[in-house]
Amino acid sequence: MADKSAPSEDHIFRYQLRPDRSRAALHPDPATVIIRAQLENILNVVVPIVGGQEQKVDGFRLLRDRGTTYELFPGGADPGQASNTRGEDSHPGKRCFQSARNAALYEPRIEFIKAQLESLLSVVDLEKNGKVVEVDGFRLKSLKDWLVPSACDPIEVFGYAGTRCDADCIFCYNRGNPPSLALDVPMRSTTEEREEMMTRLKYFSPRDGLSLFPSLGSTYEVLLHPGITEVLRELRQKTAAAFKITTSGSLLTPETISRLAALQPVYLYLSLNSASPSRHQKLMKDRNPRVAIDALPLLREAGIPYATVIVPWPVDSTAEMLEDLGSTVAYADEHDSHLVQIDLPGYSKYFSTEKLFDLDEVWSAVVDKVRELREKISTPIVIMPATFEENRYEGRKNRPRVIGLVKNSPGARAGLRKGDEVLEVGGLIVSSRPQARQLLARLQGSGVESAELAVMRNGRRLDLTVRLNDFLYPYSENTDQHLGIVMMGTGFRLSSLEKLRDIVAAHKAKRVLFLTSTLVKPSFEQALAESPLFTSGQPEMDIEIPRNNFFGGNVFMGDLLVVQDFIDCIKEYLEKGGKKPDLIVIPSSPFNLGAWRRDLTGRVYLDIERQVGIPVELLDCETVYD
Repeated sequence: MADKSAPSEDHIFRYQLRPDRSRAALHPDPATVIIRAQLENILNVVVPIVGGQEQKVDGFRLLRDRGTTYELFPGGADPGQASNTRGEDSHPGKRCFQSARNAALYEPRIEFIKAQLESLLSVVDLEKNGKVVEVDGFRLKSLKDWLVPSACDPIEVFGYAGTRCDADCIFCYNRGNPPSLALDVPMRSTTEEREEMMTRLKYFSPRDGLSLFPSLGSTYEVLLHPGITEVLRELRQKTAAAFKITTSGSLLTPETISRLAALQPVYLYLSLNSASPSRHQKLMKDRNPRVAIDALPLLREAGIPYATVIVPWPVDSTAEMLEDLGSTVAYADEHDSHLVQIDLPGYSKYFSTEKLFDLDEVWSAVVDKVRELREKISTPIVIMPATFEENRYEGRKNRPRVIGLVKNSPGARAGLRKGDEVLEVGGLIVSSRPQARQLLARLQGSGVESAELAVMRNGRRLDLTVRLNDFLYPYSENTDQHLGIVMMGTGFRLSSLEKLRDIVAAHKAKRVLFLTSTLVKPSFEQALAESPLFTSGQPEMDIEIPRNNFFGGNVFMGDLLVVQDFIDCIKEYLEKGGKKPDLIVIPSSPFNLGAWRRDLTGRVYLDIERQVGIPVELLDCETVYD
């Protein structure tokens, strides 16, 4: 039977070519320039090995001239190398090219092919029937060759509708994106976007755990796309997974909500920001703020769980912002929001070159207000990044302490309360927050009907029975993962220290430079001090915090650091007299967007070692910002 969701022909994944013929022409041996370029391209996607051991390659020799060595990545990597496709997506013709810079994050083999072709075309011309053929692009031949292992989240299909927005939020992070960011998206017609989504749907296979390689762009308002309902209906035929949709709420009319309810399970991240029509309009430039505000009771009626998202931007004054935050949270609680998510505000130097507000002052004020609201409000309130709150208030990090419970969830109905500290899950002793969350997630997916939880409350142990099927709205077994128990973020995984020990041992390193962030450093230091794995004083370890020079402004998140930020930090450390380490270790989270270890500009982490001349290893870890 034919797949009704498949277009008559697959969407064409095109990539533009812009060969630089001058680069080879100016060199006395152009062919050798091409060899070097191709080897450098290859070494950005593979690591050579000998006898199973990784080898660092920094040069080559020609078989005809074994006496001359040609250096690879001379002087370190070119900071602009990932941006050599500048302007590639702007094309005056009817064809719309995909972004090779964007693909570099998830499928750098496309960028590799592009670079190979461009380097070859700088020294040769292509012919057909004796005539030179001018080539300006290439396309992927068989999309079956480009399937990758995938969790098959439905957003891998419908997310490509989110290229437009009918809001104009004064704090929109997309206005602060640097021009060299790899998250660029070519502007296309809605028809082309629909064709790509339907093609991706054709190859989307939850049964096999495969899908087409993703790309990443700015997620705006997917509900604005005229074909979104059709795409979601077809997608629902392939997967029972929840559709998690981010929306400003401006389109959440009764008719739209009714269509979404027919596609359950659906979960909305509703960027409400304010329940006051005047302030909502001021923050988001929404011409009809009542639509989003009035959507909350309609979502409850339709049985669609949602998170109320608030960016507490200090417009007018911090005092007015905090007062509005309180009334907006109360409004969300009144209408049974699944949870309230507070995204602490920030901005890059591209958003504003002048200081807009004192980050520590505003963040601290918001956290203080949230902790006050948690004592009055039933709906869980989470802060992102949660580690800021933890560092400000928790002397002891990583505790598996409950800060909120989803209304009518199994956890709430079992009698858990805010402030409880989880001791055991199903008889297994809990020692950290990540472990508690992991055990709760396993328990929820186990299929058992009930389980025992032990908690510490006011210095006393309590044993509680949780019935996994005992829940009502707004809890949803399709979107909740921890039985409705909300804690202060992901936490620091103690298993990371075992991985760190193994990395250090593999390099036989005596002195290590560990690069982390302001937010994670306190948890890392606590875990390091308490770990039996690092009690002998070996290796000597210095901990440094790179600055977010790339984004600038008041951005300081570790997950937003890029390759050049790490290079700058290491060079500054050495220039200030820091002892040269045997090994540099960096948490992998800034390179976690894809499996290819690229930063937000598309640069591979290996460039760090090439620039500083010291071995660099990534410590595998989950992204902490959650």
